[in-house]
Amino acid sequence: MTETQDFDQKAATYYSVAQFLKDGKVPEGASIALELFFNPTSNADQAAFLKALKTFGYQAEVETEKTEDGMREVVLVNVATKMTSEDIWLHEERTSKLAQSRGFSPDGWGFLEPDA
Repeated sequence: MTETQDFDQKAATYYSVAQFLKDGKVPEGASIALELFFNPTSNADQAAFLKALKTFGYQAEVETEKTEDGMREVVLVNVATKMTSEDIWLHEERTSKLAQSRGFSPDGWGFLEPDA
């Protein structure tokens, strides 16, 4: 990741988390199931990416996604973490660096809301 990409991605994450917290649907610090999405590029090495994620303690699965050009496999990383900007960014930054060095590009994140 370049410094500009890193800053832009971090700023977007902090903004998104602030908006979720402002909406009041998820309290700050609540336990969440974070999902991070990664798309393959033309030089993607899926086996290497999955191995790297596992080495760093992440759970990942491959999902097939329909595109205009047909089907492609994307990697979905699942992380149990807290609903804070810092915790989400920590996992997003780590997994993005692992992804980019193995031919995948980050495609955002989402989470399952905790039970009330």
